[in-house]
Amino acid sequence: MIKVITIITNFIVVTLMALLFGSCNQIGNMNSITGSGHVTTEKREVSGDFKSVTVSNALDLVIEQSDKTEIIVEADDNLQKEITTKNENGTLVISCSKGNFNNITSKKITVKMPVIEGLEASSAATINSGTTLKGIILSLVSSSGASIHASVEYEIIQLNGSSASNQDIKGKSLQIEAKTSSASVIDATDLLANLVVASSSSGGSITVQPIVKLKAEASSGGSISYKGSPKSVQKEESSGGSIHQD
Repeated sequence: MIKVITIITNFIVVTLMALLFGSCNQIGNMNSITGSGHVTTEKREVSGDFKSVTVSNALDLVIEQSDKTEIIVEADDNLQKEITTKNENGTLVISCSKGNFNNITSKKITVKMPVIEGLEASSAATINSGTTLKGIILSLVSSSGASIHASVEYEIIQLNGSSASNQDIKGKSLQIEAKTSSASVIDATDLLANLVVASSSSGGSITVQPIVKLKAEASSGGSISYKGSPKSVQKEESSGGSIHQD
Protein backbone atom coordinates (compact mmCIF):
# COMPACT_ATOMS: atom_id res chain seq x y z
CA MET A 1 0.00 0.00 0.00
CA ILE A 2 2.81 2.36 0.94
CA LYS A 3 4.57 1.54 -2.33
CA VAL A 4 1.42 2.38 -4.29
CA ILE A 5 1.06 5.71 -2.49
CA THR A 6 4.74 6.52 -3.20
CA ILE A 7 4.32 5.76 -6.90
CA ILE A 8 1.19 7.92 -7.10
CA THR A 9 2.92 10.76 -5.23
CA ASN A 10 5.94 10.65 -7.56
CA PHE A 11 3.61 10.66 -10.55
CA ILE A 12 1.80 13.73 -9.25
CA VAL A 13 5.09 15.56 -8.61
CA VAL A 14 6.40 14.76 -12.10
CA THR A 15 3.10 15.85 -13.65
CA LEU A 16 3.08 19.14 -11.75
CA MET A 17 6.69 19.85 -12.75
CA ALA A 18 5.87 19.15 -16.40
CA LEU A 19 2.90 21.49 -16.23
CA LEU A 20 5.02 24.15 -14.53
CA PHE A 21 7.81 24.02 -17.10
CA GLY A 22 5.27 23.93 -19.89
CA SER A 23 3.61 27.04 -18.52
CA CYS A 24 6.98 28.80 -18.16
CA ASN A 25 7.89 27.97 -21.76
CA GLN A 26 4.53 29.21 -22.94
CA ILE A 27 4.95 32.46 -21.02
CA GLY A 28 8.47 32.82 -22.43
CA ASN A 29 7.20 32.34 -25.97
CA MET A 30 4.43 34.87 -25.39
CA ASN A 31 7.03 37.39 -24.18
CA SER A 32 9.33 36.98 -27.20
CA ILE A 33 9.16 38.47 -30.68
CA THR A 34 10.97 37.74 -33.94
CA GLY A 35 11.77 40.74 -36.09
CA SER A 36 10.11 41.09 -39.48
CA GLY A 37 13.23 42.66 -40.97
CA HIS A 38 11.16 45.57 -42.27
CA VAL A 39 12.11 48.70 -40.32
CA THR A 40 9.61 51.54 -40.08
CA THR A 41 10.00 55.02 -38.61
CA GLU A 42 7.27 56.47 -36.46
CA LYS A 43 7.05 59.90 -34.85
CA ARG A 44 5.41 59.72 -31.44
CA GLU A 45 3.44 62.46 -29.70
CA VAL A 46 2.98 62.71 -25.92
CA SER A 47 1.07 65.29 -23.93
CA GLY A 48 2.79 67.52 -21.38
CA ASP A 49 6.39 68.51 -20.78
CA PHE A 50 9.06 66.14 -19.50
CA LYS A 51 12.62 66.68 -18.30
CA SER A 52 13.61 63.07 -17.62
CA VAL A 53 13.60 59.85 -19.64
CA THR A 54 13.59 56.21 -18.53
CA VAL A 55 14.10 53.27 -20.89
CA SER A 56 13.95 49.52 -20.26
CA ASN A 57 13.52 46.09 -21.89
CA ALA A 58 16.76 46.14 -23.93
CA LEU A 59 15.63 49.09 -26.04
CA ASP A 60 18.23 51.50 -27.47
CA LEU A 61 17.79 55.19 -26.66
CA VAL A 62 19.64 58.06 -28.33
CA ILE A 63 19.20 61.32 -26.42
CA GLU A 64 19.86 64.71 -27.99
CA GLN A 65 19.50 68.24 -26.67
CA SER A 66 17.42 70.40 -28.97
CA ASP A 67 15.10 73.40 -28.82
CA LYS A 68 12.32 71.23 -30.21
CA THR A 69 10.91 68.15 -28.48
CA GLU A 70 10.71 65.10 -30.72
CA ILE A 71 10.31 61.34 -30.25
CA ILE A 72 11.20 59.04 -33.15
CA VAL A 73 10.93 55.24 -33.01
CA GLU A 74 12.81 53.16 -35.59
CA ALA A 75 11.90 49.49 -35.26
CA ASP A 76 10.77 46.38 -37.10
CA ASP A 77 7.16 47.02 -38.07
CA ASN A 78 5.83 44.21 -35.89
CA LEU A 79 7.76 45.61 -32.91
CA GLN A 80 6.51 49.20 -33.30
CA LYS A 81 3.17 48.58 -31.60
CA GLU A 82 4.88 46.82 -28.68
CA ILE A 83 7.00 49.89 -27.83
CA THR A 84 5.23 52.42 -25.64
CA THR A 85 6.17 56.06 -25.03
CA LYS A 86 4.22 57.94 -22.39
CA ASN A 87 4.62 60.90 -20.07
CA GLU A 88 4.33 59.99 -16.41
CA ASN A 89 4.55 62.99 -14.06
CA GLY A 90 7.20 64.79 -16.11
CA THR A 91 9.16 61.67 -17.07
CA LEU A 92 9.06 60.10 -20.52
CA VAL A 93 8.75 56.36 -19.92
CA ILE A 94 9.86 54.14 -22.82
CA SER A 95 9.19 50.42 -22.52
CA CYS A 96 8.26 47.33 -24.49
CA SER A 97 5.69 44.61 -23.83
CA LYS A 98 8.16 42.04 -25.17
CA GLY A 99 11.27 41.07 -23.26
CA ASN A 100 12.99 38.62 -25.62
CA PHE A 101 14.09 39.71 -29.09
CA ASN A 102 14.97 37.40 -31.99
CA ASN A 103 16.59 38.77 -35.16
CA ILE A 104 15.43 42.32 -34.49
CA THR A 105 16.85 44.74 -37.06
CA SER A 106 16.20 47.91 -35.06
CA LYS A 107 14.77 48.90 -31.67
CA LYS A 108 16.04 52.47 -31.57
CA ILE A 109 14.28 55.44 -30.05
CA THR A 110 15.64 58.96 -30.58
CA VAL A 111 14.47 61.62 -28.14
CA LYS A 112 15.20 65.31 -28.63
CA MET A 113 14.39 67.72 -25.80
CA PRO A 114 15.55 71.14 -24.53
CA VAL A 115 16.03 70.45 -20.80
CA ILE A 116 17.47 67.14 -19.58
CA GLU A 117 17.62 66.53 -15.84
CA GLY A 118 17.48 62.76 -15.57
CA LEU A 119 18.18 59.61 -17.59
CA GLU A 120 17.58 56.06 -16.40
CA ALA A 121 18.28 52.73 -18.13
CA SER A 122 17.30 49.30 -16.82
CA SER A 123 16.90 45.70 -17.95
CA ALA A 124 19.71 45.69 -20.55
CA ALA A 125 18.59 48.93 -22.19
CA THR A 126 21.18 51.34 -23.61
CA ILE A 127 21.41 55.14 -23.60
CA ASN A 128 23.78 57.08 -25.86
CA SER A 129 24.00 60.85 -26.14
CA GLY A 130 23.89 62.12 -29.70
CA THR A 131 25.08 65.55 -28.57
CA THR A 132 26.88 66.97 -25.54
CA LEU A 133 24.20 67.44 -22.89
CA LYS A 134 24.32 70.67 -20.86
CA GLY A 135 22.51 72.01 -17.82
CA ILE A 136 22.56 72.56 -14.06
CA ILE A 137 21.81 69.20 -12.42
CA LEU A 138 21.81 65.77 -14.08
CA SER A 139 20.99 62.34 -12.67
CA LEU A 140 22.14 59.21 -14.51
CA VAL A 141 20.87 55.87 -13.21
CA SER A 142 21.61 52.40 -14.60
CA SER A 143 20.63 48.94 -13.36
CA SER A 144 20.16 45.30 -14.38
CA GLY A 145 22.77 45.09 -17.12
CA ALA A 146 21.88 48.42 -18.73
CA SER A 147 24.48 50.87 -20.06
CA ILE A 148 24.81 54.64 -20.43
CA HIS A 149 27.37 56.39 -22.64
CA ALA A 150 27.18 60.17 -22.57
CA SER A 151 29.04 63.44 -23.06
CA VAL A 152 27.90 65.99 -20.47
CA GLU A 153 28.56 69.48 -19.08
CA TYR A 154 26.60 70.13 -15.86
CA GLU A 155 27.29 71.90 -12.59
CA ILE A 156 26.25 68.85 -10.55
CA ILE A 157 26.14 65.28 -11.87
CA GLN A 158 24.78 62.31 -9.94
CA LEU A 159 25.80 58.84 -11.16
CA ASN A 160 24.20 55.71 -9.75
CA GLY A 161 24.90 52.20 -11.03
CA SER A 162 23.76 48.80 -9.75
CA SER A 163 23.28 45.16 -10.76
CA ALA A 164 26.07 44.74 -13.34
CA SER A 165 25.22 47.91 -15.24
CA ASN A 166 27.78 50.15 -16.93
CA GLN A 167 28.28 53.90 -17.34
CA ASP A 168 30.92 55.63 -19.47
CA ILE A 169 30.62 59.38 -18.93
CA LYS A 170 32.79 62.14 -20.41
CA GLY A 171 32.79 65.93 -20.05
CA LYS A 172 33.14 68.34 -17.14
CA SER A 173 31.37 69.34 -13.94
CA LEU A 174 31.81 71.28 -10.74
CA GLN A 175 30.67 68.37 -8.59
CA ILE A 176 30.18 64.65 -9.16
CA GLU A 177 28.40 62.22 -6.86
CA ALA A 178 29.03 58.62 -7.95
CA LYS A 179 27.70 55.42 -6.39
CA THR A 180 28.04 51.80 -7.52
CA SER A 181 27.02 48.42 -6.14
CA SER A 182 26.51 44.81 -7.20
CA ALA A 183 29.29 44.57 -9.81
CA SER A 184 28.30 47.73 -11.67
CA VAL A 185 30.93 49.95 -13.30
CA ILE A 186 31.16 53.73 -13.63
CA ASP A 187 33.98 55.02 -15.82
CA ALA A 188 34.25 58.78 -15.32
CA THR A 189 37.95 58.99 -16.14
CA ASP A 190 37.28 61.65 -18.75
CA LEU A 191 34.72 63.52 -16.66
CA LEU A 192 36.68 66.34 -15.03
CA ALA A 193 35.29 67.72 -11.77
CA ASN A 194 36.45 69.99 -8.97
CA LEU A 195 34.79 67.85 -6.29
CA VAL A 196 34.12 64.12 -6.47
CA VAL A 197 32.16 62.20 -3.85
CA ALA A 198 32.32 58.47 -4.59
CA SER A 199 30.94 55.37 -2.89
CA SER A 200 31.39 51.78 -4.08
CA SER A 201 30.26 48.48 -2.54
CA SER A 202 29.52 44.84 -3.36
CA GLY A 203 32.03 44.52 -6.17
CA GLY A 204 31.17 47.83 -7.80
CA SER A 205 33.87 49.87 -9.52
CA ILE A 206 34.36 53.62 -10.02
CA THR A 207 37.07 55.52 -11.90
CA VAL A 208 37.18 59.31 -11.56
CA GLN A 209 39.41 62.33 -12.13
CA PRO A 210 39.00 64.93 -9.36
CA ILE A 211 40.79 68.25 -9.69
CA VAL A 212 40.43 69.78 -6.23
CA LYS A 213 38.97 67.24 -3.80
CA LEU A 214 38.07 63.55 -3.59
CA LYS A 215 35.89 62.06 -0.88
CA ALA A 216 35.74 58.29 -1.35
CA GLU A 217 34.30 55.31 0.49
CA ALA A 218 34.75 51.67 -0.59
CA SER A 219 33.39 48.56 1.12
CA SER A 220 32.54 44.89 0.52
CA GLY A 221 34.89 44.43 -2.42
CA GLY A 222 34.04 47.75 -4.04
CA SER A 223 36.85 49.71 -5.68
CA ILE A 224 37.52 53.36 -6.48
CA SER A 225 40.45 54.53 -8.57
CA TYR A 226 41.31 58.12 -9.35
CA LYS A 227 43.59 59.88 -11.78
CA GLY A 228 45.40 63.16 -11.34
CA SER A 229 46.59 64.79 -8.12
CA PRO A 230 43.70 66.41 -6.25
CA LYS A 231 44.66 68.83 -3.48
CA SER A 232 42.63 66.91 -0.92
CA VAL A 233 41.88 63.18 -0.64
CA GLN A 234 39.60 61.80 2.05
CA LYS A 235 39.10 58.05 1.90
CA GLU A 236 37.58 55.24 3.92
CA GLU A 237 38.08 51.54 3.18
CA SER A 238 36.36 48.58 4.85
CA SER A 239 35.46 44.92 4.27
CA GLY A 240 37.83 44.44 1.34
CA GLY A 241 37.07 47.74 -0.36
CA SER A 242 39.95 49.54 -2.08
CA ILE A 243 40.76 53.13 -3.05
CA HIS A 244 43.88 53.88 -5.05
CA GLN A 245 45.50 56.38 -7.38
CA ASP A 246 46.24 55.28 -10.94
